[in-house]
Amino acid sequence: MKVIKRIAGPVVLVAALLLASCQKPPAEPTSAPLPPVSATTTVQPTPSEATSTPTAAATATPTLEPVSEADVEASLARTRDFLARLSTGDFRAAYGALLTTGGQQRLAELVLGRLSLANPHISYFELLGARPEDQRVAVDVVWRETFEGQGEVGAQEATVLVARQNGELLIDDVILGPFTPAATPLPPTLPRAEALTSPAVAGQELRFLASGFQAGETVVVWLELADGALLDPLFGVADSTGTVEVTYPGAETGELPAGRWIWWAQALRDSTRNTGITFDVQAPVVVAPPTPTAAPPTPTQPPRPTAAPAATTAPTAEPTATSAPSTAYGAPVSLWPEVLTSRSPGSALVVEFIPVAETLAADEWYELVLVAKDLTGTVYNAGSVRGKGDACDGDYDTPCVKLIAGERFMDLFYPRGSEGRGEWFVQVVRETGPDRFTPISPPSETRVVLLKPQ
Repeated sequence: MKVIKRIAGPVVLVAALLLASCQKPPAEPTSAPLPPVSATTTVQPTPSEATSTPTAAATATPTLEPVSEADVEASLARTRDFLARLSTGDFRAAYGALLTTGGQQRLAELVLGRLSLANPHISYFELLGARPEDQRVAVDVVWRETFEGQGEVGAQEATVLVARQNGELLIDDVILGPFTPAATPLPPTLPRAEALTSPAVAGQELRFLASGFQAGETVVVWLELADGALLDPLFGVADSTGTVEVTYPGAETGELPAGRWIWWAQALRDSTRNTGITFDVQAPVVVAPPTPTAAPPTPTQPPRPTAAPAATTAPTAEPTATSAPSTAYGAPVSLWPEVLTSRSPGSALVVEFIPVAETLAADEWYELVLVAKDLTGTVYNAGSVRGKGDACDGDYDTPCVKLIAGERFMDLFYPRGSEGRGEWFVQVVRETGPDRFTPISPPSETRVVLLKPQ
């Protein structure tokens, strides 16, 4: 008997909860705080090139088993959970825990691009029914997409395919059907991300491109590793065509674990648009030195030393945080404010520390780096201010200088309606190019400023 499950009416109405990164983005962040990168612009990416060569695990197929009525019921519940997580912005859980390995490849553009962060999000969805289809369960759905600040975008019909993998029913694919635009104007074309380096190998240069942003707006980008760890955010500015390209030198990725990474690009203040892409990163290939030949050298010519294989040499064309001379200076020692303090909107952040030298060279600066995170630990803004350091106001038994992150700078870091957590430190940087600064000292102790809600 054919197993069919019908849903009588609307099931779930979910209010969209945007991430704090989209609630109050900054207008004029400074250069990349840590580590420095080159940010240039280029052309729009191609969807088929979005990921590097898939591994064997990524191409695994779900188990093909007969579908029972209990499977249909469970598939409805799984689909409901999947759409609900997308509607609340919990796209990391939706992508990482509710998709088959093949589904992660097929649906990255939908889950990490079209319906994540500030892109049109699901504000309402309805399960229309479910049925077996080729050892999978097909769940018919319709959802309403809403864009922040513009209202409803339209209604999307779709079929969600649920398959069994490792004994668990997971989302295997989403087939999009007709889209009915709403009466409100449609937003511009969604941003797209592309990994320009393929294959991606830890310890070698990685390049990424994002397009579809507003011309001239600032875009913050960051890498999320396979274990969920986030690298420090970087900044770029979209060119006249709305594209941004970012390069990570090989020295910055050589010690990072291989696996499936995610690259994120998020516009700040202007369009608040975003995109993301998954890609597989391979471990560095260690090349053994060549085996010496059995023939001895001629008596008139001494043997030449064996050269190190080029494949094992890290790129050194550009100075980076890890390749810079870390012994140029010691780390600044923070004096004030204390390890944990707080600031209200409209306040400045004045930090005082022991200088690393009596004076710095003309191309050297102290840099105060501030990274803002929400209560879940997600970075939603970062920036820095630089200066030679002014004399401290108080009386100290040791030399003391200060840097000031003024009120206009600090206002960019306060979230609306919730408390943020700003992690700050001071380091010494050297100007190595236009708007390019390389750390030449270890960072000071990381301290925390609680950012009170507005």
